Formats: sequence, structure tokens, C-alpha cells
Amino acid sequence: MSGKTRDGIKISDILSAARNITGLSIREGTKHPYMLIYPGLRPCPVAESTHAKHMIVPWMRTAIGTAIGYDSQTIYEGLKTGEIPYKI
Repeated sequence: MSGKTRDGIKISDILSAARNITGLSIREGTKHPYMLIYPGLRPCPVAESTHAKHMIVPWMRTAIGTAIGYDSQTIYEGLKTGEIPYKI
């Protein structure tokens, strides 16, 4: 997928970053091309209509941010580059 989110992040970079996180999985959605899945949380949609900074970053912070001590800006920058350095 070559699309970008509303705030200009490549969807492929978001998916690349998500694939490197233990416990987080990706599935195809019905209304959105992709859904991020993490145990205990509602799925997070990933589509061209998604604003990553407002939807994906807070969701990821809830899922992994507290466990690894990352703030929202670190997660957002990781989504832009396609790699969130994951340390546990």
C-alpha cells in the first residue's frame, strides 16, 4: 500500500514499525485496510483517513509506551521512519 495518512505518514511505514513490536499484530479490516491489534485494547484502524498523531500514537502509547517508557513524540517519530526502537 502506497497511501499516506491524513498527516502525511506512509501507511507502509506505520505497518513496518508495528511489525517490530512484540504482542502487536496487524489484520485486514472491513471498513479500513488495516487494524492494529493488541491484547486488552480495542483495534486501531489504519487508513488514509486516519490521523496518525491523533489516533495511532495515543493507542500505541497505551499499548507499549508505558511499558518501555516512550513518550508520544518518540512513537510519532518512529512511525514516520518505519521503526520504533523496541526495548524491554
